Amino acid sequence: MAQSNHLQIESIAPQRAPLPITETGYLSWLTAPELVQETGAPVAFVLQWLDAEASGLAWAQAETDRQQLSLFG
Repeated sequence: MAQSNHLQIESIAPQRAPLPITETGYLSWLTAPELVQETGAPVAFVLQWLDAEASGLAWAQAETDRQQLSLFG
């Protein structure tokens, strides 16, 4: 059986705020240990992942949408 790392990622300030990798502010993720080891540690891995996703158009659009007032929300 292949080995995997279990990461639990949660935004804490503000609590459960959307993140570039999860709209709910929480993510449970299984990944290969090698991927985490390449960055040196779980925190470094997650920060690199967040930075990569935050630079994408989808996150920029989601941020814009959250900042606009909604007539229906």
